[in-house]
Amino acid sequence: MKKAISVFAVLLLIIAAGCENQRIHETKEPPSLPEAFTSKLGVSYAGTEMTAVLTQKSSEEYELRMLTPEILSPLALVYKDGVCTVTYDGLSFETDLNRFPQVSFGALLTETISALRDGIDIQTTYSDGIQTFRGTGERGIFAITRNTETGAFIELTVEGADLHVVFTDFKAIQ
Repeated sequence: MKKAISVFAVLLLIIAAGCENQRIHETKEPPSLPEAFTSKLGVSYAGTEMTAVLTQKSSEEYELRMLTPEILSPLALVYKDGVCTVTYDGLSFETDLNRFPQVSFGALLTETISALRDGIDIQTTYSDGIQTFRGTGERGIFAITRNTETGAFIELTVEGADLHVVFTDFKAIQ
């Protein structure tokens, strides 16, 4: 009888430990992609270092304001419904971004975020509070990470374009 009680107690401990372990590894669903947000960007693109502010106003409208280098600081790009409007020192016009190769990273950035929203051929993995999305765009394989608790984007890389973007001060807009 004493042996049966000991076996039963060990069995209960194993079951309790298994249940507790399962609770530790449960993950809650990360927040959905924000419809609107703003974030500062640290950009390394084809050997050039830049800073900018990206604001997504809706699922199809983005504004990218350049901060550095100084020569690009008066530049703002608005991507809306597939059209890019460039504003530079009060002058505004629609253009093909191939004419501005230094800031064509903005198209890659907005296309990647739109691809996440569409969810086509995107692989998602989770590790240590980070959600990673991987896919293939026009310029090659991309990866974008975000925090699973806050939903904030962390960084983006596009291998074929030599692009690396670090997001800071990410804020969802209500």
